[in-house]
Amino acid sequence: MREVKRVNMFAFGLLIICIVFGALGQISMKSGMNQMDKIDGIKELFSLGTVVGIMKNQYVMLGLLLYSLSAFLWLGALSTLDVSFMYPLLSLAYVVTAGMAYLYLGESISLFRWAGIFMVIVGCMLITKS
Repeated sequence: MREVKRVNMFAFGLLIICIVFGALGQISMKSGMNQMDKIDGIKELFSLGTVVGIMKNQYVMLGLLLYSLSAFLWLGALSTLDVSFMYPLLSLAYVVTAGMAYLYLGESISLFRWAGIFMVIVGCMLITKS
């Protein structure tokens, strides 16, 4: 019985790391994209100059690396915990990302967004109680 609990805590720890790495990846990618010109269309997005600029940006690459690492660690957690438990908890990445965007990118978050973020937290609390 004790061994099962340790495995679940390990998987839950992986889930938390996935949430943090996913949020850090998003913030890093946004920081990198803030250094580029605004992309206004699909043609612009896939232009050679844009693709090369994205691939050369260290923040974008770091963000993609963190996101990829998060996905790999997700597989470890997925091997142990129920996806119906884990996947909704992954929405906590929205909460962490919004907080980091506010603190590190200086993004303003309206009262309605904060209310939505609060509802995500309450939903995750309900899931962990199940």
